[in-house]
Amino acid sequence: MLDSQFSPPARAELEVSLFGPGYGEAVVLHIGQGKWLLVDSCLDPDSGQPASLKYLRDLGVDVGTAVELVVATHWHDDHVRGISSLFAHCQSAELVISSALRTQEFLTLASLHRGPSPIESSGLEEFSRALQTLKSRSPSRARFNPPKLAVTDKLLYREQIEVTLKPVEVTVSALSPSDASIVQAQLAFAELLAEEERSRKRVASPRPNHSSVVIWIEVANHRMLLGADLERTSDRKTGWSVILDESTITNDKADVFKTPHHGSENAHHERVWTDLLSDNPFALVSPFLRGAKPLPSPADVERLNRLTPHAYATSRTKLR
Repeated sequence: MLDSQFSPPARAELEVSLFGPGYGEAVVLHIGQGKWLLVDSCLDPDSGQPASLKYLRDLGVDVGTAVELVVATHWHDDHVRGISSLFAHCQSAELVISSALRTQEFLTLASLHRGPSPIESSGLEEFSRALQTLKSRSPSRARFNPPKLAVTDKLLYREQIEVTLKPVEVTVSALSPSDASIVQAQLAFAELLAEEERSRKRVASPRPNHSSVVIWIEVANHRMLLGADLERTSDRKTGWSVILDESTITNDKADVFKTPHHGSENAHHERVWTDLLSDNPFALVSPFLRGAKPLPSPADVERLNRLTPHAYATSRTKLR
């Protein structure tokens, strides 16, 4: 990981950083005037700290006041390791999560009010701790301090920043999950509750992963598309298809693309590249190097290099 020896970006400078040591990823975005957005989290392998937190501290940033948003695109372990600690340090930040919770995340949320539920992964532990931090920040007389729930075409953040004495608008919007994805998640909850009356059998979460929060960012005339782990599906009301067919806010094309699901083929959609991205965009990939089939595969690397000469990975990919 990076031991930063750099100065923080200028107040009028846009900066996008992607961290990924081979397991996990984190996006750190400076939008101007010392304001920062953090998306997902991974751990720095040397210090064990959340990589985003270490990077900002190395730059001398006061994370308690400078971070505006912390976004958890979904609660898979490789996207949220350390995010509860990160959010706890970002005392003035809002927490954004997907509206399409998986069944175990739903149980964890419910446990805040009805008692403990089983924690089966470190991702769920991160989810639980982040919710507890939110609860501790509840206004007086409020029962709970809810996170901001991402849905299709929802504005998550808007700010005016000064760039060379000229105001510039910054907007951050969610492109997913879709209505269909949310309904599928809710049907899984209903199935779970019905199953609880018959047995203690665990109900599986919907597959493929179309609950991830895809983010569209505009800063003046610059646009970025952060693809999370959203996959291509056969249902045109979920995944990338519904964004391409129905989004009302992607009116121009992005120059920066955080490729979804570690550059894998099951998250690739040709129309994303023709409809949402400019020619030869910067494509950023965080490899997943665990398991029998590391990502991106050699075929994925070849495809990305064919689509743009500006494809970059956060760690060395395995080409054999």
